[in-house]
Amino acid sequence: MINAGVLTRGQLMVVTTDGKTLYLKAGDPIVEVVNTAHYGINHGSDPAEIIVFYAGIIGSPITITEER
Repeated sequence: MINAGVLTRGQLMVVTTDGKTLYLKAGDPIVEVVNTAHYGINHGSDPAEIIVFYAGIIGSPITITEER
């Protein structure tokens, strides 16, 4: 599901399965990766806090997990 937001606190490193890496800090806008497996890591000392807005169809899953 398409979503966008802003990282209001902390920092994040987002990594996709195809090896792309994005570094985010507080105040940065976020348009989340869609239809590509990815994960985020907070290497900072403060918790990461994100305000996110979703645009989708009611009843559709927000997240789909990939089995490893």
